[in-house]
Amino acid sequence: MIIHSDWHIHSEASYDSSLPLAEIAEGTKALGLDRYGITDHANYNDTKFLGDLRRSAEIVTAFQKTHKNVILGVELTPIGKPEFDYIQKTGTRKGHVDPDGPTPFGIELAQTKEELMALGVRYAIGAAHWRIDLPNSKKMTPILDESIREWYRQQLFLACDERVTILGHPWYHGNAIWYEDFSIIPASMNADIAAALKENGKYVECNAHFFLSKNTSEKFRRQYAEFLRSLFEMGIPVTYGSDSHDTYAKSVEAVEAYLAAAGFADGDIADLSDDALW
Repeated sequence: MIIHSDWHIHSEASYDSSLPLAEIAEGTKALGLDRYGITDHANYNDTKFLGDLRRSAEIVTAFQKTHKNVILGVELTPIGKPEFDYIQKTGTRKGHVDPDGPTPFGIELAQTKEELMALGVRYAIGAAHWRIDLPNSKKMTPILDESIREWYRQQLFLACDERVTILGHPWYHGNAIWYEDFSIIPASMNADIAAALKENGKYVECNAHFFLSKNTSEKFRRQYAEFLRSLFEMGIPVTYGSDSHDTYAKSVEAVEAYLAAAGFADGDIADLSDDALW
């Protein structure tokens, strides 16, 4: 067994999940996992997402009374600074229009570390999901080279930000535009991200999505496991995240097979240390 904990799970408090904590607890127990974390989304600093985050904190805190091995975390997504600033003033994204000013836009996250800790959050996953560099960029048809540069920019930011404990699903893309061949990603970009992770004492995530998605090629899966192994060999601890949303992951065997083929053994996939938790 290579995987002993799961640090990326979404509960029914998240806008995109319907998974009850009781089902998560049953699933992790069935897999023999020692600890697990609930990381509901805080994609924006608006009333809706912050309300979801408070609900997540409330239900997890109550659940911890009988389940001592669950930890409260959060998943933070980069926000373009113009949109973040607009929401700070209005409390909503409604009516926001990106300016035509200097680009790429700066990057923000939904909450400060102090605000998260006040809710009882103990760690954060930081993960890129979409473009935020240009006006209306989330609605643009994906362009490979531009998207790679933007994901690189966001992931480098996350690898350096004090709020981020784990760099979540590096190089995830909702449209799977580079999921045939991971070598499309420039080695120099991965070297920069790795250096930032190591310098700032971050973890990096092995996300089940890359090994179980129908959109990833077999070649990509092998390459991705080797990419994670290279980070591990640099001294960057690798955590596991099922990224479960609607049903808890039934098995980790398929993921473990790819990891084992890349050289991972029992004890190599990290638990979050007490020092890493807030």
